Amino acid sequence: MQIKRLNPLMSVLRLLLSVKVLVFGARPILAASGGQDARAPAYPLSAVVWLFGAIWLFGLTNPAFAAGKIVGTVSFAKGSVAAQQAGAAAPRILGKGAEVFQGDNIQTAERSFVIVEFVDGAKVTVRPNSSFSIDQYQTGSAKPEAKLSLHKGGVRAESGKIAEQGPDNFAIKTATTTVTAEQADYSVRVCESDCDEQDSAQGKGDASVAVDKSGAVARISDLKGEVYAKDKKGERELAIGGALFNEDQVSAKADSYALMVFLDGEKITLQENSKMDIASYHFKEAGKEDSALHRLLSGGMRVLTGAIGKTNKAAFAVDTPVGTIGVRGTGFDVSCVGTCVGAAGKATAGQDGLYSYVWQGQIAVVNDAGEFLLTMPESKYIANRNSPAIDLPGIPDMLFKNPFPRPDADRSNLQRLFSAMARKGGVPQGVYVAVNKGKVQLERNTSLPGGGKLDLSKNQVARADAKSNPVRLVQAEKFQQNDPYLASDDGEKKDRHQGIYSRLAENGVADGNEGTYQCAE
Repeated sequence: MQIKRLNPLMSVLRLLLSVKVLVFGARPILAASGGQDARAPAYPLSAVVWLFGAIWLFGLTNPAFAAGKIVGTVSFAKGSVAAQQAGAAAPRILGKGAEVFQGDNIQTAERSFVIVEFVDGAKVTVRPNSSFSIDQYQTGSAKPEAKLSLHKGGVRAESGKIAEQGPDNFAIKTATTTVTAEQADYSVRVCESDCDEQDSAQGKGDASVAVDKSGAVARISDLKGEVYAKDKKGERELAIGGALFNEDQVSAKADSYALMVFLDGEKITLQENSKMDIASYHFKEAGKEDSALHRLLSGGMRVLTGAIGKTNKAAFAVDTPVGTIGVRGTGFDVSCVGTCVGAAGKATAGQDGLYSYVWQGQIAVVNDAGEFLLTMPESKYIANRNSPAIDLPGIPDMLFKNPFPRPDADRSNLQRLFSAMARKGGVPQGVYVAVNKGKVQLERNTSLPGGGKLDLSKNQVARADAKSNPVRLVQAEKFQQNDPYLASDDGEKKDRHQGIYSRLAENGVADGNEGTYQCAE
C-alpha cells in the first residue's frame, strides 16, 4: 500500500484558505466609513480568534507539527506497528521509511517488530507485544541526551553518538529500573507472565534449579583502569562483575588493578603492570578435589586465602619465577622487580627478583634451594630458583606503601557475585538485561540498602525487580537465549532484520509463506 504525505506547508495554506472562505466569505468586509470597498480590509476580532484557533487545532492533530521534531526513521517493520503522540486522536501506522518523533509511543502486536534508526546512529529493535516511548532525544544541545521508556515487552539497543559523550546520556527506563549504556549493544526485557510462557513454548525442561553452567571460578569485585582476560578464543576487557575462568590469563595495565573474588572466598588484587594465570582452580566440582594454583608472571599481587587454603593447605599454591608459595591460612603480598629473576647474592634495593611480605598468618616459599618460612610481619627477597630467601631489614616501600587495595578490606557479597537464582515454578518477574558488547549499568529507580547499581560488560546478564537490588545471573535465561528479536547478530548478516528472520526460521517461528507488511512512503 502506498501512503502519500501532504507537504506540511501546503496543508497549512489550504487550511488558511478554507478558514478565510468560511469566516470572511469570498469578498473582503466593507469598511465602516462611506460603505465603499476598503483597500485594506478590516477584519473583526472574532475572525482573528477563529483563525488562530484553527491553526492551533491543526498543530494538535497533525503529527508533523504535534511531535515537534524528527528523531529517527524506521529501517524495517513487520506486522502491526503503530506510533502515537500524547493527545493525538489516532495512532500512525509505521512502515519502512516512516519518520519517528520525539514523544512517540511505539507499540507492536503479536509476531510484529520494528527497527528504528536514530539521528545519532543509535538503533533500537522493538520486539513483539511491546510498548516503547521516546520521551526525549536531544542531539544538538549543550547536553545531548536520549531518555527512552520501556513499558512492556523488550528492546535491543545499540547506542550511538549521544552515548559517546557520556554513559549516562543514553538511558532506557522501566517502571523499576534505569539502564544506561557506554557504547554498548544490549537488550532489556520487562518480564511478567510472558517470559515464562515463552520458556514453556520453547521447551525449557526442568527449571526447578538454575545451575551455574558458565564455568566461572571468579568474578571482579573492584577494578580501576584497563584490565584484560585472555583465553584460547582471544582477549576481552573486564569490568566489575566480570567472569574469570580456568586457564584465563589476567593482565592489568598502567594505573590499573583488579580485585578478584573466587568461589571459595579467596581474594586476589592484581596490581598495575602485572600479569597472572589462573592455572587450575576447582571448588565443589563433582569428582574433583578442591584445589587452587595461580601463577604470577610479572608485577605484583596481594593474596588472601579462602576455604581451599584454610581447609587443605597443600591444595593452594602460587607459582612464581623464583619459587612456589604455599600457605598456612594467610594474607600476603608478592612483587616481582624487573624480570623477577636476578643474580644470587646480597639483596639491594631495586634489584631484580621476588620480594614478599606477610601481613597475616604464614607462607612457605619452596625452590631448588629449600623451603623458607615467612611469618607475619616478615619480609624476604629471593633472587632466583637456586637462591635461598634473604631476610630484609625492613619492609620495602613497594610493599609497605602498596597503594592497591588489600583484599581483606573487600566487603563484597559472595552470594551476590555468584547469584544462581535457585527457584521453583518458572521465570521470576522483573527486568532482565543482557550485554552483547560494551558496558552497561543497571540501577534501581528507588534505592534499597546494599547498593542499587550493577555494572555489566560483554556476555553478562542481570535481573532486577520491585523488591530487591539488581543481581548478576550466572547465565542467561532460556527466553533470553532463544529470543530471535533480541539476540546478538552472528556477524555475517548484512542487516539486522535478516538476522532476525534467520533465527525465526531456525526456531520454527517463521516460514517461507509468512509475509512482510510495510507501508512505503
